[in-house]
Amino acid sequence: MPLFLLCSFLMIILYPVGIDLYLVAIPRIAGDLQASEAQIHSAFSLYLFGMATTVLLGGIIADRHGRRPVVLAGAFIFTVASLVAADASQISQFYLGRLGQGAGAGALYIMAFTVLRDVLSQERLAMALSMINGVICVIPVLAPVIGYVILSRFSWQGIFMTMAGISACCGLVNLLLLKETRPATSRPGLSFALLRSRPFMLLSLQTSASVTAILVYVSVSPLILMQELGFSAEQYALSMMAMAAVSMSASFLTPLLLRRLGKHRVLAAAHLAYLLAVLALLCGWQGGGDRVLLMLGFALVCIGFSCGFGVAMGAALDGCQHNVAFASALLCIMQISLSGLFIWLAGWLGVRPVVMLICALLLTLLSYLAARRLLPCPTARTVESK
Repeated sequence: MPLFLLCSFLMIILYPVGIDLYLVAIPRIAGDLQASEAQIHSAFSLYLFGMATTVLLGGIIADRHGRRPVVLAGAFIFTVASLVAADASQISQFYLGRLGQGAGAGALYIMAFTVLRDVLSQERLAMALSMINGVICVIPVLAPVIGYVILSRFSWQGIFMTMAGISACCGLVNLLLLKETRPATSRPGLSFALLRSRPFMLLSLQTSASVTAILVYVSVSPLILMQELGFSAEQYALSMMAMAAVSMSASFLTPLLLRRLGKHRVLAAAHLAYLLAVLALLCGWQGGGDRVLLMLGFALVCIGFSCGFGVAMGAALDGCQHNVAFASALLCIMQISLSGLFIWLAGWLGVRPVVMLICALLLTLLSYLAARRLLPCPTARTVESK
């Protein structure tokens, strides 16, 4: 298990690194490429589009030809794309690099879940995903700091060279250590049968709603804290570091809770945390922006996601041994699509940040209740891929 955890961690780490490491350099990149900061920020959409274009194809290839080719190809693409972005002299080349980074990160992202599902039982998979999630929670805090350190000694191109080095290291470690995990009984030709599986689709909705809630939290927290509550940039950074510590602690505590309480109760407790977060945010909002209640709501959101996401992902992938890579790809696409649609729609409607987060949490609770109603034991049912 430690070996597969190491390989999977290196696969999944490139996704957040590709997002957070270069943020501190956006003004310099914009100046050197003679582009607006808005144009540089729009490269984030291309990054996500690159992910969306490769996850499905990568899943199909992995189920047909094995996991290792997709892992190595994803690391290679990310490395080359990072070098392309580092060498950019105009915005179009930078866009191309970011698109390629997303493509490589997408392939590696779904392979991390796929490889762990291949080699672990559902119980150990939930524990492994919780531990990985705990480490990942630290990246949004550390990445801007590391980016600042690099930028203080080198040009912004050094940040993308660092990304290339990380992805090359990922490819090398997986080349040397990762064994092929594709089951001999895989039947990739029947992958689309998953779309007709009620358990899989309901559990996919549940995980997608959780991802939507955490992404909405990430996107609206600076608006709530800095614009509405008047936090300084330093106060906001310290608050987010505290929330990252809460997430990391909850993630590392989850394996212990799984042993003591079982999957059903841990998942129920995670959604109880979401419900309490809704109440705290409502009371804080109605109380004229009570800082304590709002921060308590943020902490409960972090706890709910950290405790429940690994369990829900493990349940969704359980029983998909014939096409687990394709299932991972579908989950990734659903998570990106639902969160993107929700954030876009709420922004278009002009929903206030606190209300947007409350609505996302209510969506998460409704998806959980729907799964409980239609699947009496959602974390124990086997997903039939026929």
